Amino acid sequence: MKTVPARRLSLLLLPFCILAVGCNTFWPKREAPDARVPHVPVGDTSSLTSETVVAYLNSQADRVQSLDAGDISLTVRGPGGSPPTLDGSLLVQKPRNFRLVGKFPLTGSQEVLVGSNQERFWFYVPRMQDALMHCSYSDFETGKVDLPFPFDPDWVLEALGMAKLPADGVRKIEFDDRTRTVKLIEDARLHGQKVKKVTVCYTATMDRNVPQVKARFVYDERGKVICSATTKSVTRITVGKDPRTGAPVYATVPQVVKLEWPALETDLVLDLGKVRINGQLPLESFQMPQVGARQIDLGRDRPTGRSGVVPARFR
Repeated sequence: MKTVPARRLSLLLLPFCILAVGCNTFWPKREAPDARVPHVPVGDTSSLTSETVVAYLNSQADRVQSLDAGDISLTVRGPGGSPPTLDGSLLVQKPRNFRLVGKFPLTGSQEVLVGSNQERFWFYVPRMQDALMHCSYSDFETGKVDLPFPFDPDWVLEALGMAKLPADGVRKIEFDDRTRTVKLIEDARLHGQKVKKVTVCYTATMDRNVPQVKARFVYDERGKVICSATTKSVTRITVGKDPRTGAPVYATVPQVVKLEWPALETDLVLDLGKVRINGQLPLESFQMPQVGARQIDLGRDRPTGRSGVVPARFR
């Protein structure tokens, strides 16, 4: 079987699989105008602590239990040319169920399939290799599984604002009056390696389509960015009323998200289109499919370059 060069495989797989990966940046590049801090009154930061900010973000995460986006678009940019924008769909249900499909708009051919349930995750990119690659979470969590990309099964929930921050995990909080943001810094692990996660929020209360959480970042032990996700805009959906005031209660989900992998000079812009939340999603959507000429268990088969799977390490 033809071996796929590591860089080429990573570039093609990463943009679609990074939704299930943990990532963000903190010495960011120059931002586009639409990513600048909006001109809003500066919030009172005197009473803000890591506990109050975490409690607020976690209350927001509790409002979204499932997400159904049936008309998404994925635009990939990378060195050496970029594939066309793909149409697709995304299903997410806590705690680990998700399914991402990308198709060419003109032909409708399926170009990527990424999925997960409570026991296992998988991905299938037929143009690269006619094989379904999969791994159990128990094998993955040993930190000994070689993947073509650093995979974090819980990242999709973080990137979509559905995952809670650990109540006792934030070790530092920093305020930046210039950008009107607060930064939550926590120590974590990604694929068996120690990393630093940073969540950046605006200190003023945001409304309309302006995100409260600007970005989430992950760094390696050397302080180098592993990957990044910046929320460009959000959708706010009414989920009820405040029992005390009668005011509407909103759930916030990303509308447009930019995901970046600096080492590979690659980024993905994901537009979720029309989003529905908290509906009952069909369980069969999260069953591992029978596709491809063969199946490769990354936790047990330990594939090498001869199988077309080239292990990737953080760069």
